[in-house]
Amino acid sequence: MATSFDPFWMFKMPLSGDVMQRFNSPFFSPTFNFAGDAGVEDRVVSEVASYGKQIGWLNDLVIKLAEKQEADINVLNKVKKAKADIDDIKQAQTTTVLRTAVDALKQLETSEPDLYKQLIKRHAQAAASAS
Repeated sequence: MATSFDPFWMFKMPLSGDVMQRFNSPFFSPTFNFAGDAGVEDRVVSEVASYGKQIGWLNDLVIKLAEKQEADINVLNKVKKAKADIDDIKQAQTTTVLRTAVDALKQLETSEPDLYKQLIKRHAQAAASAS
C-alpha cells in the first residue's frame, strides 16, 4: 500500500518518483502531413470530431451501402452535422485570412506607400501574365 508520506523525499534522484507527462507532439498527429490549412484541421479535430470518429462514421455508411442495407440514420445525421460544422469553420477561417490580408495591405499603404504601389503593380503583372 502506497502512502503520500515519504520521510526520505529529499534524498531521491530527479525523476525517480512518479512522473506523468502527456506526450502531445505533432509528429504523432495526423495533421503532421496534412494537405489543408493547419488552423482548420486543428479546429475540426477539437470542435467537431477526431479523424478516427469521422472515418468510423464513413466506414459504417460505406459498409451499409455496399451491403445494400439502409444507412443508420443516427450515423448519417452525425456526418451531415460534421460536414455543416466543418463548412462553417472553413468559412470563418477564410474570412479571417481575408480580413488579415486586407488589414495588412491598408497598413502597408499607409506606412509604406511606395512599397504598396510596387506590390499592387507586381500583382497586376502576375495576374495579366497568368491570363
